Amino acid sequence: MRTTKEARMTALSVAHSPKVVFARGALSQIASEVAALNKKRILLISDESASSHVKKVNDELGSLIVQSVDRVVMHVPDEFSAPIVARAQKNEIDLVISIGGGSATGLGKIVALDAQIDLMAVPTTYAGSEMTTIWGRTRNNQKLTGRDIAVLAKTTIYDPELTYSLPLSISANSGMNAIAHAVEALYAPDITPEVHDAALEGIQVIANGLPRLHADIDDIKARDELLRGSMLCGFSLSNATMGIHHKICHTLGGMFELAHAPMHSAVLPWAVSYNLNFAQSQLNEVAKVLNAPSADIGLWDLANKVGAQTSLKNIGYPLEKSEEVADVISRATFVNPRPFDHHAVVDLLRNAYEGIRPNDES
Repeated sequence: MRTTKEARMTALSVAHSPKVVFARGALSQIASEVAALNKKRILLISDESASSHVKKVNDELGSLIVQSVDRVVMHVPDEFSAPIVARAQKNEIDLVISIGGGSATGLGKIVALDAQIDLMAVPTTYAGSEMTTIWGRTRNNQKLTGRDIAVLAKTTIYDPELTYSLPLSISANSGMNAIAHAVEALYAPDITPEVHDAALEGIQVIANGLPRLHADIDDIKARDELLRGSMLCGFSLSNATMGIHHKICHTLGGMFELAHAPMHSAVLPWAVSYNLNFAQSQLNEVAKVLNAPSADIGLWDLANKVGAQTSLKNIGYPLEKSEEVADVISRATFVNPRPFDHHAVVDLLRNAYEGIRPNDES
């Protein structure tokens, strides 16, 4: 049997992480980071949240940018990404740079995967996906996900200044989305000591930062910490197996095109409630970090306090489709502390739809 020290050394040797550049003003280093990768022909992908920063990227990289995409689509439908991939191949692109939220990163990953080129990520929200080997795409209204080292960014540039103008509602939902990554990592069967510590710290940092930001939207120290927290949560998810929370959200996203971060925020307390008696020690740690009687209540209270989404009803989920959703999930392969229970998943969806607090369930 390995000692704890030996186990930690092994875990460190297999952990997946991009090179991270984290500093205020770090965007100004993008040209030197591209040069370090020896890249010459760039596809720049940006979204609305990054629109005010694209000019600086263009100024820094100049003629290296030979293709640009300034619109992204949630859940990366194949019919949207395929022409972009084809053009990137025709243009002999050797690096895709994504700047923006999770959808921009998601598109960058699919381009990297399909065109077999490298990715650099510059996040402007707290999505965390820029740290992971996980890709997602939508095909025939079905969200497909997988893991591939090819979609792990070679370099991720975290510049907190890029998040300073992020609206509170987007910040809150994005932060809850990041917490979901860490919560599911904690009860994954393949978690390592390093991932455990990163996940708990990520939850704590975001749970402390969101109320501060809610109290003062111009709290730049809270912004700095929230971005660091999202990095920790993303690292956690990349190095642990996803459970039922992510499977539900991926299914809902593919079937109904629901807004990604608000959906995660609304589902998370009830996915945790579903697992509560099957991952007690791990979820007790979450409750302790949140200073709450239980993890599900603590997560709902945090979302409610900071103005994040607590109801699937508010983002257009069709409740009458819950049986169909549960059937789709039942056919999926995923690892979760609690075995799949059709009726319990339907109840989970109903409670997340109504947006009630877990201990207020009737």
